[in-house]
Amino acid sequence: MEYYGILNFTSEPFSNSPDPEYFYESAYHVECLQKLELAVRLRRGLNVVIGDVGVGKTTLCRQIIRKFANDEDVETYLLLDPYFSKPMELLRAIADMLGIDSNKVGITEWQLREEIKNYLFSKGVNDNKLLVLIIDEGQKLPDFCLEMLREFLNYETNEHKLLQIIIFAQKEFYQVLEEHPGFADRINFSYDLQPMNFADTKEMIRFRLDIAGDNVGGSNSVRFTSPALWAIYRATGGYPRKIVGLCHQIILALIIQNRSKAKWFLARSCIRRGRTGERSGKIAWVTIVVGVMVVLLLGFKSGWYERFITTVEYPSSAAESTYTPAEKGMLKESGNEITTQPVNTVAVPAEVPIETSLALKEPLPAENSPAEPILTEEEILPEESYPELLGHLSIKKNDTICEIAETIYGEDCTPERVGLIGKANPRIKDLDRITPGEMVNLPAIPSDFCPASEWICWVLVAQKDNLEDIYRLYKKYPEQLSPIQIFPYWNGREGLKFAAILEKGFVDENSAQSAIAGLPQFISSGAKIIKDWDEGTVFFSNVVSR
Repeated sequence: MEYYGILNFTSEPFSNSPDPEYFYESAYHVECLQKLELAVRLRRGLNVVIGDVGVGKTTLCRQIIRKFANDEDVETYLLLDPYFSKPMELLRAIADMLGIDSNKVGITEWQLREEIKNYLFSKGVNDNKLLVLIIDEGQKLPDFCLEMLREFLNYETNEHKLLQIIIFAQKEFYQVLEEHPGFADRINFSYDLQPMNFADTKEMIRFRLDIAGDNVGGSNSVRFTSPALWAIYRATGGYPRKIVGLCHQIILALIIQNRSKAKWFLARSCIRRGRTGERSGKIAWVTIVVGVMVVLLLGFKSGWYERFITTVEYPSSAAESTYTPAEKGMLKESGNEITTQPVNTVAVPAEVPIETSLALKEPLPAENSPAEPILTEEEILPEESYPELLGHLSIKKNDTICEIAETIYGEDCTPERVGLIGKANPRIKDLDRITPGEMVNLPAIPSDFCPASEWICWVLVAQKDNLEDIYRLYKKYPEQLSPIQIFPYWNGREGLKFAAILEKGFVDENSAQSAIAGLPQFISSGAKIIKDWDEGTVFFSNVVSR
């Protein structure tokens, strides 16, 4: 019987396969998918999605293919491993996917390129087909592959590109783009895929449990408590692959213990066991300590320990230094306090229960065990910290670091601030000489400014989830209108957000509403008044005009 059937699941809730039925539509993933689909349907050419390992790139890759699966006018081709040793290998791989015979005797590289070009024109112009080449693991692309893809992007009509390319890659691809500005300049849409926040992590886990459940909402349905969900989020950082792997271990632990509720202590136990290297070291120590305790127990029973102890000298701190901090914690949980005894004296209880020798096995508390400490959610859930980087921007012609810093942080371009930007970009030797197309990281530098203490109301013109989008909006904002500024902030509920607000604050809602009414319809329709900010919100910008 499959393990998940024991908990009344109809399927495995935390499989590591990219099953589209289990795709949770987080805000980041949905935004990325929508923009990708729009860019492809508009036939804009090259699109890039970049993110860390395990953030969900492969899942998104499958989802975009699924979106086009039922559209007869769209043909998608997936290239899983783009590492090739020579140009002919890439050409043959693409030709084979398109159905072109690449094994003709004596066919040359130039001839194969021409056949691919003719095929694209035939399908894209004559048949009006939308051809999409999707490349996973794009960071493996050799230099000659980038040049060849750039050439494919030159195949176009007066209206659109004949081949749409989507590249999913890890963070190393930023360096590749910096080294190939001619290729980077062709990018139409670029998205920096971020890990999920706590709200999405919680909803993703519950979503998967609901999909797999046979009796969702019933008394025997599996449930993760809020403290357990927080522990999972803190341990995984919001990376979907890590979340799935950890939750799989928790489900296995529930089955072994015949339980249906995953609490904080169970989650923490699975987290500790899953850490590389830590578990093996802990097992070795536990084994040694258990062995010593068994020997001592037998010695107490036989009476030889008292004779032996008088012939051996121990340092006064021996009893304390024998245990690691983790083992001390386990001993305390089992009811055995660690004390330092003088030389040649041993404190022996009148009767040593056999369970004492097993206390170091770190048993998980029973469902209703009275020994389980009662902790409030506030005590268990520590404060979440904001990210180290706000994001990155691609340098355009005539851009300067000082101009970007003043736009993002709302303050003068001081040497200290430039120095912090330099630390976030160690590969850039001279911040005063940055070539167009180069990516610059912007660190998250908290501001002392508190908007709530300066003004009563602010007018939010727009809000974005990443730095590039808000910067692009700021650059395109009409100069003749009331000036706006970028206002990045972070809190535990929303995560990192980028607001575009009117520089001027307002003392009451009526004056703020009048300012909104004075904006064009396409801006005022999405504008709103902000009076309060979440407690604990961290701001990364000052207000330019007070």
